[in-house]
Amino acid sequence: MDSIVTYIEREQRTFIESPVNPVDSLVFSSLCYFNFDQLVLKPELTAVNCLLDTHTSTPVLLSDILALCEVNLLTEGSWLKDSEDTVRFIQAIRASRRYRDVSVALFVDETSDAVDKQFSACTFFFESSQGIMAYIAFRGTDGTLTGWKEDFNLSYKPVIPSQRSALAYVSGVSSATTCQLILGGHSKGGNLAQYAALCTDEGTYRRIIAIYDHDGPSFLEDPSPRRTTAEYDRKLHKLVPESSAFGMILERRDDYRVVQSSASAIFQHHPFSWMVEGDDFVYQQDLNASAQFFDEALDTWLRSKTPAERERFIQTIYDLITQTNATSWADFQTRLGANMATVMGAGSKLDVDTKQFLISTLGSLGATLKNQTIARIKDAGNGLLQNESRKRSNQ
Repeated sequence: MDSIVTYIEREQRTFIESPVNPVDSLVFSSLCYFNFDQLVLKPELTAVNCLLDTHTSTPVLLSDILALCEVNLLTEGSWLKDSEDTVRFIQAIRASRRYRDVSVALFVDETSDAVDKQFSACTFFFESSQGIMAYIAFRGTDGTLTGWKEDFNLSYKPVIPSQRSALAYVSGVSSATTCQLILGGHSKGGNLAQYAALCTDEGTYRRIIAIYDHDGPSFLEDPSPRRTTAEYDRKLHKLVPESSAFGMILERRDDYRVVQSSASAIFQHHPFSWMVEGDDFVYQQDLNASAQFFDEALDTWLRSKTPAERERFIQTIYDLITQTNATSWADFQTRLGANMATVMGAGSKLDVDTKQFLISTLGSLGATLKNQTIARIKDAGNGLLQNESRKRSNQ
């Protein structure tokens, strides 16, 4: 069975010959994790250096960037740095007839600890049978603690800073182009793609032909009435792996599709693990039982807490972790033992009220998991009794 990497190696039809599909969308969403602003290039490569100016709309060939830049610089701080398939992924893109003429422009990267913001986006241009098309890709969460904090803020904030930036970015791209638009992203990037599509102006919205959300969390409340329209249903493609945890957070829609993965548990969030057949993913009917259990338990727990309680819990945990002076999960894990000791020491110094709140909140999560487990065991037992009863009545 193929992955998106082997798909790139195998699929050599151009976008004119075969239109963009869900697998291409995940490829573009993965490319968005590259650090296009951290490139060390020769001064004479002026065309590529144009990409470093976030105000320029001059596209640069993706294959040129991948050929001229070091892998470590491209992938620093993202899941791509640690993936054993990253080099092969880059080589496949460079050699691909399908991606040969794809260009990149309008790269933006913004991080602010002060407002818990980690936002990055870029636009890929390619020629299709309908003319030039633009794929606006939003980056998911990077390895910074700020990025993860912003993700958790989705559980109590109606709007986060990256969502506002995504909306402004789409407006800017729309103003600078006249072509059809596709919006997409992986993880938090999928949430940003949906938010921007839902809240953009009507003229831009009409130009959006598809929205791809690859395992991104949902919303506390619908950002726009568009989310309940038939037109939005046609445009939206939400895809989650079979053991999805991230993509099912706050999700109330049931029109997502479940993709089979070669990985296990939370590692299915990794794009290179999604299984491909032909020019589409390999799908199954529903989430795995473990994913359904986790989704129901987490949703029940989140909705049992007020927004203020969620904010206080998240901020307390974050404050404890930042006592270590780590700025990323990689930093935290480098000195895991010492950092855990620092967190535990800081926790012991919390005031009595905060400490009791933390213990009580964690206890309620444990109780929710316990109750969900008991309920599932009872349901399974009732099912067995009903089956046995039917068997006896048929004898």
